[in-house]
Parts: sequence; C-alpha cells; structure tokens
Amino acid sequence: MKRREFLQCAAAIAIGSGSTSSLFADEPAASERFDRFGGLKAKKFEATGFFRVEKDDRWWFVTPEGNAFLSFGINHLHSGLWRQEYNREAWENRLGLDNLYGPGFNPALRAWFLETCLEYGFNTVGTHNDLSVINRPQSAIPYIQTITFVDIPHWKDEVSDSAFLDVFSEEFAQRCDQLARTKAAPVKDDPFLLGYAMTDCPLLTEEDCRERTDVIGGARRASRIGWPRRLRNLGATAPGKAAYVRTMRDLYGDKISDFNAMYGTSFDSFDTLERAENWRPDTDLSNGNETRDNVEFLKRVVTKYYQTAKDAIRRYDLNHLFFGDKINANTDTMDTVLPVISRFTDVLYYQMYGRYEVQKPGLDRWSKKVDLPIVNGDSSYTMITGTMPRPYGPVADGIEQRAEWTEEFFREAFARPEFIGWHYCGLIDAPNLIERKKARQHSGIIDGYGEPYPELKRTVRACVDQMYDIAQRGL
Repeated sequence: MKRREFLQCAAAIAIGSGSTSSLFADEPAASERFDRFGGLKAKKFEATGFFRVEKDDRWWFVTPEGNAFLSFGINHLHSGLWRQEYNREAWENRLGLDNLYGPGFNPALRAWFLETCLEYGFNTVGTHNDLSVINRPQSAIPYIQTITFVDIPHWKDEVSDSAFLDVFSEEFAQRCDQLARTKAAPVKDDPFLLGYAMTDCPLLTEEDCRERTDVIGGARRASRIGWPRRLRNLGATAPGKAAYVRTMRDLYGDKISDFNAMYGTSFDSFDTLERAENWRPDTDLSNGNETRDNVEFLKRVVTKYYQTAKDAIRRYDLNHLFFGDKINANTDTMDTVLPVISRFTDVLYYQMYGRYEVQKPGLDRWSKKVDLPIVNGDSSYTMITGTMPRPYGPVADGIEQRAEWTEEFFREAFARPEFIGWHYCGLIDAPNLIERKKARQHSGIIDGYGEPYPELKRTVRACVDQMYDIAQRGL
C-alpha cells in the first residue's frame, strides 16, 4: 500500500470505527517484543492496569501489563504548523487531502503522526502536543496530560503579575478542583495515560524571572515579579500575605527589629507589615538575606501549590502518576525547589537544553539527593538554516554534528540508572516563515514540508533499537 493510500485508509478507519488498537499492536515486528503500550516483554513486574514506576537495579516505568518501559517521546504536534502558507500544499499532498481545514485533516494528521512515531521509534506523546488530534477517537500511544493550574511559563514574553496566583487562597483551591474535574476525571481509567504534568518551566526563582536573551529563554521584559514579590506586596486580607508574614516571623524569631535592620524598614510590628501593601515591589539582589528570605518563602509557596494541585487531581484520579511542573534546569530552579517537589512527585521532570556534559552535573546532584526516576521532558539540538537563523537550543555546526550530539545524550542518559525518559523537541521545523516565529525558531526532527533529515533519522532509529540494551548495560 502506498503512503497516501495508507493515510487515507487509517483516517477513514479512525472516523468510522470509533476505536483503534494501539500503535504497537498494529506493528507485527514490534508486537513480538513489546506489549501494546510499548513495554519490554522480557522484563516483567507486577501488572496493575496503569503506568507506574518501580526500581530494581535501576528505575523503570512499568506498563499497565507489567512490563518495563523507557519513554522516548516527541513534542510539538500543533496543527497550525502544518497549515502555513509556505507548506500547506506540501501537506495536502502528503496527507492526501484537498483541504487542510476540512473534517479529514485531524484523522489524516493523526495517522501520519502515528506512522512517524513507528518510523522513528517514539513511544510517548510529551506535554506539548494537541491531544484532541492524537487521542481521537481514542488513545493509541502513551501520553502525558497537562493541567495548567498556574499560567506562568518561562517562554511567554509577557507574564502578568496577577498570573502569580495566591495559592494559599480558597479561590486557588477551587480553581484546582475545577481544572482537575475537567482534565483528570475524563481520563482516570485510560491505561495509555502516563500521568499528569503542570506548567511548562514555571517562573519560580529570581533567575527564572530575569530578562534573558540567550538561546534558551528568549528575549523578554526586564522584570517579572515572581511569587515572593507578588504575595508579600498584597494586603492584609490576602492569605498569601499572611503566609509571607508567618514565614518572616519564623526566620526572624518574631523580632521585627531584626527584620527592619535587614530591609531598611521601620515597621513597628509584624502586624503592621501584614497590612502594608506594595511595600517592596523590587528585590535588592545585593542583599543576601532578602534573597534567602524569598527562597524560603518560595519553598512554602511551592509546597502549598503542589499539595493543593495534587490533592485536586487525586480527588478525581487515583490511578496515574504525578509529574508536577516541567522544571527549568537551565536556571537554578531544580536545585532550589528539589527538596519540595520531590515530596509530591513520582518522577523528577525537568527541561534542560545542553549537551550531555552540561546536563550531567545536575543529574549527578539530583540523583544523590533524592531517590526518584528522572525524565527530561523537552530538549534537543538545533542548527542554523536559511529560514531558521536564530533557533532555540544548542546550535550545532550542521546535521552531522546535530546527530552526533543527539546520539551522545541518548546513550549517556539512558545508561544512567535513574534516567527513564527523554521527550524530543520537536516534531517539525517551525521556521521564520511563520509569523510568530519571526524572532526565534524551533528545529524539528523533520523539516516543515515533512521531509526527514536522513542522518538524524538513522541516528535516532539506531539509538531506539538499542535503548533497553543501553539501559541494562549501564548497570
């Protein structure tokens, strides 16, 4: 069957049947070695009907059927990237459609996506994907469900001060409950769901919030207030302000004079501090005590945030893993909040762009401090092209070096006993031919017209074919 005929057939089945078997069960060669979720049949654990994690001589995901699973995922299936003026005709031809805005587009894109996952060896859908395309009529590949309880991602040019919600408030608890009811309840029985993630690299520390012009963060405005500064400047009726004052009482032994000495203020009591609005909108980064105070309060904020969010999810779903936020490890955030988030999450879920030698020190530190499996949820290597003069991520000299760096990280990371997943960024090129990508671009594993980068494809396929051998040889 020709590719165009395959896609048309798969799309028709998806529309007409209301069901579909799994990605791996549909592939005879894969089904002999792997279960229908992609789990390695040769490595057995107890089956519980849902994904979980377990450690023997290394950490693993365990599939619902009780088989070992390592997650190699793909990110950034956003349907708009396929319907741009520059590439629309190419995708009409590739998907076998006359109109990318008709009812056949989503099924055809889904069929192409699943076939591409088989070709490259991707066995997971990461956090940055349109699940309304991929999971309809039903899920066929393990995936992560995102619930954005707080909308403060690092990649937005503008994040309003009000986006740093008062997580100590009843309103925040109600928001979490409503979102969990909407997002978690409908999928609580889905065996293909790996678990729940929250915000993509939330702005937590001062380093997160500062202006950045590097290849990771992108240009953004000079000041983002962040949680400590936001909540400490609220009024006395705000639960977050009361929580801040309690933290300062603890840190300063209930001595307002010591607090005043550190901040150059003249409050006559902590009660007066609690009533003071907008008393300190900026942080003096040269004041080490203020920085320390903000970090200690941030930890209490994140503790409340994670507890409230996780409790909300657990009210509606007791079956699936909790990933927490995808933490930005290109800043100091993971090291700052690790003691807090590790109390709640089933995995350490991070994002870091860098060659293995750059990521290794962090992986070494975190794995010594907490005994949890680790997943890099978003990273890759890029290169400059005519339409991508300023791409995100570490820039290789060309496709050969890009493939070399990819193989290096894959083999070194999966050989680590705590490392169980890498989600690749991303699926197709997002060049400056797209209006919102004029300033910064994203490299894909496939170009914007659907053509592969052959060197990269060969490298990825070879690594995936050896993934479980790499993991077990590393012991």
